[in-house]
Amino acid sequence: MHMAGSLPREFAAPHRANVQRTDLSKLARAPGTSEVIRPGDVLDVLIMTGLEERAVEPVPTRVTEDGTLQVPLVGDVPVAGLELSQAERVVHAESIRRGMYRAPQVALMMKARRTNLVTVVGAVESPGLKELSASQSDLLSALVAAGGLSKDASSIIEIRHPSDDAGLSQRAAGELELASRAAGPLADQATSLTSAHRTLRIDLENPPVNSGRDFDLRDGSVVMVMKRPEEYVHVMGLVKKADQFKFPDDQEMRLLDAIAMAGGRSMEIADKVRIIRRAGNPDAPPILIQASVREAKQDASANLRLAPGDVVSVEETPTTFVVGTIREFVRFGFTSAIPGL
Repeated sequence: MHMAGSLPREFAAPHRANVQRTDLSKLARAPGTSEVIRPGDVLDVLIMTGLEERAVEPVPTRVTEDGTLQVPLVGDVPVAGLELSQAERVVHAESIRRGMYRAPQVALMMKARRTNLVTVVGAVESPGLKELSASQSDLLSALVAAGGLSKDASSIIEIRHPSDDAGLSQRAAGELELASRAAGPLADQATSLTSAHRTLRIDLENPPVNSGRDFDLRDGSVVMVMKRPEEYVHVMGLVKKADQFKFPDDQEMRLLDAIAMAGGRSMEIADKVRIIRRAGNPDAPPILIQASVREAKQDASANLRLAPGDVVSVEETPTTFVVGTIREFVRFGFTSAIPGL
């Protein structure tokens, strides 16, 4: 038996963190320039010689997955990872080297950035399919696009990245999901579409060091914010409303809080309380903690912080038994309360 005011640390209830107040900045991708050209970007390509008789229109061209740009008359030119001014110089040099132009004027303009379709489900304010810029496709951006964490969010987040050999493009799957709602709940679709994906599990209370890649999201990534399981404390014994009571989502519950939720004590002189707490090891016997309502009111350390699953019992004592018996006598009268009289 342990006393509430001197409970060993290993048996203390864990602190309940408010996940909505968690600093999410660590989930952003490593800093980097957003001006570089990436596969999937669409560039307007304009090459002039100065001898044109009429205006030359730019040609929109998409950067291929291997990072090259199909420049008219010139051919494939590697541009991924370069800024626009650097890419212009590369195209200019290749145009001359390949004998297509002598002194061309080259202009490259960003027409459209590549975007990634990312699915965010679970305990967020606005779940669904989110379109993120490829230059800002990270976990933080996805959570912001989903309106942030909801009040029932736990600290656990799973990221499911599409495997390189996945047979179904998530972009195609996402467009299919937008076109038809008949396939079932979004969370179920996310699960079925990502069965072959690589999963990363993150605990916001102890996040891994961001390597610059783990929190990056790709086209087809799925972010699942797990909900906090409903947790209860049981209150019984000499209280007015014995029952189980749900823990608040974002704050602690203490001994006096639990008794108050049960309507208070049925007898004001009832002071002895016993708390039964499950041990961390399921095979270990439960932990018994003795507390006092009077001490809890006088000393904050004696007002025990409760853990989910605790059983709080306001105990019967010889004093409460005698007072309870007298109450019954007064209530029903001595003649009706004592058989034979």
